[in-house]
Amino acid sequence: MNRCFIFGALKVSRLPIKPESGDFIITADKGYDTALSLGIDPDLAVGDFDSLNRIPDAENVVTLPVRKDMTDVGYAVEKGFERGCAEFIIYGAVGGALDHTFANVAIAHDIARRGAKALMIGEEYSFTVLHGSSFTFEARESGRISVFALGGTAQGVTIRGLDYEVEDRTIESTSHIGVSNAFVGKEATISVRQGELLVVWQTE
Repeated sequence: MNRCFIFGALKVSRLPIKPESGDFIITADKGYDTALSLGIDPDLAVGDFDSLNRIPDAENVVTLPVRKDMTDVGYAVEKGFERGCAEFIIYGAVGGALDHTFANVAIAHDIARRGAKALMIGEEYSFTVLHGSSFTFEARESGRISVFALGGTAQGVTIRGLDYEVEDRTIESTSHIGVSNAFVGKEATISVRQGELLVVWQTE
C-alpha cells in the first residue's frame, strides 16, 4: 500500500488524481461527507467531527478530542505513515481559513522531510514541498506557478519549461523572487538540490 488519499473539510468538486484499488483512503472530519458525495467509500474516518456535526456511520472511525496537539488532517497523515504510505494526495486542505492552510503547508513540509511526497490539491490552488528532489508537470498552456524557499536556504534551484527558467539558483526564505511564473505549453520540471522548496500552482 503506497498511496494515501486524505479528504479534508473544504469543498472538492473534481479529482485530478483519482484513488485506485489498493490506495488507502482517509477522511478528516467533514471530509467524510465530501468523499461520499464523490462516490468514495473511505477506509478510515478520523476527526473530532466538530465541522461534520455527527459521528460518521462508517466501519472504521477514530474520534479525536477537540483539544489536541495536531489537526485532523495531521492525524490522518500519521495514520497513513503507519500504513507505510510514501505518497499523500490531500484534497480539501487548501483555501478557506488561512491558518489551516498554513498548517497544511507545515504538514506537507513535514511529509517531505520524512522522505515521502505530498500533493495538497485545492479548488483554485495546489501545492507541494520538495526536499532535495524534483517535480515534473505535464504540458499546460496557461496558469500561474510560484516557488518559495522553506526553512532557510534552498540551494541548486532549477526551473525548466516555464516562462522564467533558472539554473542552479539559491533562494532564501526571505525572498519572493519565485512568485508568478507561468506555464507555457511545455513539460516543466522544478528541482532543488539542497533544502526545501514550496511550489504553488493554479489547479487545472
